[in-house]
Amino acid sequence: MGSDIRKATSADLKDIKKILSFYCLDTEKVEKNLPEFIIAVTDGKIVGCACLDVGDIVELRSIAILPSYRNMGTGSALVDVLLKRASELTDAVYLRTTSPVFFEKKGANRLDDGEKKIIWNECDVCDKFKICKQTLMKFDLKKTL
Repeated sequence: MGSDIRKATSADLKDIKKILSFYCLDTEKVEKNLPEFIIAVTDGKIVGCACLDVGDIVELRSIAILPSYRNMGTGSALVDVLLKRASELTDAVYLRTTSPVFFEKKGANRLDDGEKKIIWNECDVCDKFKICKQTLMKFDLKKTL
């Protein structure tokens, strides 16, 4: 039972926010980044989403799969599609994650936590930086793809 991957549309906003909210992920930038969101659809149901945020850096973000659809290759398929897209734009993709082992299997490397403050301005002013559980990672697309 594979998922179909497609670009998100405005009709998908509610489902994307619901999936992200399940994991307490930020939903504030979904509308702004909607053109860069992709979704996974299984049996007509949106079961996952991911975004390639293109700004000062290219960031893989908002990757989430409904719990009953995890461990079926859906997250991996979403990441593969976004990394292919990113390879047309840059040589490096960054992410912050609480699932570093998943991304290491995909070819990402862990970076030092101190680099978060350099890469993301919000990390530099975050009052939870010292207890942050997010691992900073980087895909070197010249080596990964």
